[in-house]
Amino acid sequence: MFAFLMCFLTICRVVCGFLITVDSHETVCFFDRAQEKDKVTISFEVMEGGFKDIAVHISGPNDDRLYEAESETSGKYTFAAINDGQYTLCFDNEKSTLTPKILMFHFIVVRDLTHYNDPHKRSDDVVEQSVLQANINELASLMTAIKYEQEYMHGRYKGHQEINDSAHFRIVAWSIFGPSLLLTMTLLEIYYLKRFFEVKCVV
Repeated sequence: MFAFLMCFLTICRVVCGFLITVDSHETVCFFDRAQEKDKVTISFEVMEGGFKDIAVHISGPNDDRLYEAESETSGKYTFAAINDGQYTLCFDNEKSTLTPKILMFHFIVVRDLTHYNDPHKRSDDVVEQSVLQANINELASLMTAIKYEQEYMHGRYKGHQEINDSAHFRIVAWSIFGPSLLLTMTLLEIYYLKRFFEVKCVV
């Protein structure tokens, strides 16, 4: 129970997951602080919008450009923090003229083991042993991967469900409209032919 509680607190502290909408001609940025040698992991996937692509920029504390891509649909990037400070993740939808983009992303900072060995850096006493912390970090990574997969499958399921509902509505509507139109045309043709061949008797 104690190990589970420590794992839960560790995961809650280092994992941030978001589902956001980036409008056309808009740039959205997110920030998180990391210490030197901390492990930073960023993953994202565009769920809806246009060609499902977006520009991604990752920069360090001194505005050092760590990663840059002009058109990405999904990605996962892991790196060790080179300096203490704020790390920035930006999603740029400036090139899109009309279409907003809906995307899911995670911004994770995993503390280096020295953080837990140094009492001046550690702000809590949840973890006292670096070996235990390493096991917790590994377990947290596996649980986070499962969480990613579940969120991804949930997003795909919602998208497929919307397509399925739309197709079902169109099929039902056409199955009603088609026979109704055919019946209406048949009645009109019968009425027209009846009037055409009608013989009028003059008394």
